[in-house]
Amino acid sequence: MAQLHRWTGLLLGWLLFVIFLTGTLSFFRQELSLWMQPERPFIADPVPSKAAFEHAYQYLRQQAPEASHWSVTLPDARDPLLALSWRGPEGRGQVLLNPLDGRRVEARDTRGGDFFYRFHFQLHYIPVLLARYLVGIAAMMMLIALITGVITHKKILKDFFTFRGGKGQRSWLDAHNGFSVLALPFHLMITYTGLVTLMMLYIPWGMEKAFPEQEQRQHLVTDVFAFLPAEPRSGEQAAMLPWEQLLAKSEVYWQGAQVGRIQVANPGDRNAKAVLEANSDQSDILGISGHPPFMVFDAVSGELLREKVLAPAYDSYGILLGLHLGRFADWPGRWLYVLLGTAGCCMLATGLLLWTSKRRKKPGHSRAGLWIVDRLNLTTLAGFPLAVVAMFWLNRLLPLELPGRANWEIHGLFLVWLAMFLHALLRPLKRGWYEQWMLAGILLLGLPVLNLLTTDRGFPDSLLSGDWLFVGFDVVLVALAALMFRFARQKRES
Repeated sequence: MAQLHRWTGLLLGWLLFVIFLTGTLSFFRQELSLWMQPERPFIADPVPSKAAFEHAYQYLRQQAPEASHWSVTLPDARDPLLALSWRGPEGRGQVLLNPLDGRRVEARDTRGGDFFYRFHFQLHYIPVLLARYLVGIAAMMMLIALITGVITHKKILKDFFTFRGGKGQRSWLDAHNGFSVLALPFHLMITYTGLVTLMMLYIPWGMEKAFPEQEQRQHLVTDVFAFLPAEPRSGEQAAMLPWEQLLAKSEVYWQGAQVGRIQVANPGDRNAKAVLEANSDQSDILGISGHPPFMVFDAVSGELLREKVLAPAYDSYGILLGLHLGRFADWPGRWLYVLLGTAGCCMLATGLLLWTSKRRKKPGHSRAGLWIVDRLNLTTLAGFPLAVVAMFWLNRLLPLELPGRANWEIHGLFLVWLAMFLHALLRPLKRGWYEQWMLAGILLLGLPVLNLLTTDRGFPDSLLSGDWLFVGFDVVLVALAALMFRFARQKRES
């Protein structure tokens, strides 16, 4: 069990650290996107759904009357803007609207927090299917490492309350045990539910047996997700029922739960259909399921055509998905997810460092293998977080009119990470750790200053206007910078 624990933790430990870190950032996915688009206006109070619907409808009717599909995401407490998208004969379009006046908001091109969310389970630069298999294998190895770790550590509770600092290998073991036990239920939950979210990819045979025909599987998708299959237009124009009436019907049926999104297929046609999906953040009404309820209406007559009614198995799957995504959590709950995710990162980091610490003093151990692991540790544990901070710098520094700007932010992250890898190869190990931690601290500390100089949402203005997202972001950056400087000082003094 100890051997299995060590090798399942080591072989893909660097990939797991990156997955855990980007997954932890994803719990504040919307907030990261808002910070990375400072042109978005600050709106203190969410706009009522009825007024937001009216602005969205008027814009789509004027700008995309021939579209075959409309989609509107309503503002909420985490994202105060209207997000509109459509597709039709002339291609796809999307826009952000200010729900107060219906005017278009021009914001910089960025993937924002969505990049970390997507990278968490499908990486980047490699085919999506291959990436998801690779992430799944890493998650399976993580689950094995967790179970074997519990079996191996007989004194698991005693080890949790024991930490001996400045003792080299002993200190790394104590830290590893502490972070592991501190969030063990969370680690088991997040790893298992992560596998469950993609279980149809890893073990598809049950689905293929139960639903052998493609048409059956398509029908299943429409039952589980708020998805409108493509239907031909009748060619007969018809006035759609005001969206406010559909909104009122759904909110009464859901006992006050707010609508989060509306989709319309074939708008303005006799065959128009509308799907209203509940906002998934309302745990007090909707529970924790990752599959919020939805209703399908005839957009012309207002007749209810279908509602989401799932069998217990699908509902159980939705609950596991909801636990993994954490969208049901309020602010304290979301911060708890982030702190436990950070504990997972620390567990992986201390485990990787413990492996090298144990073998550094053993005679006869492969020096080349130890050298490689040391450099991979430095590149991943210090270099990747530094590259993430560099991406935030690029978000503020790249020209707004740069073609493919969002992609260049991502390219910049990987170029900085590559530079940290080359730095790890060329510099003595101890100096490498010190220099990368110091650089990370400097970039973190300089980011609030950069934000102050390049936007009108610096710390003083945000504090005066009550823009707590930008205020909190600056406070967290300074706290993380202090932590990086402490790591650098400890490495220099060790």
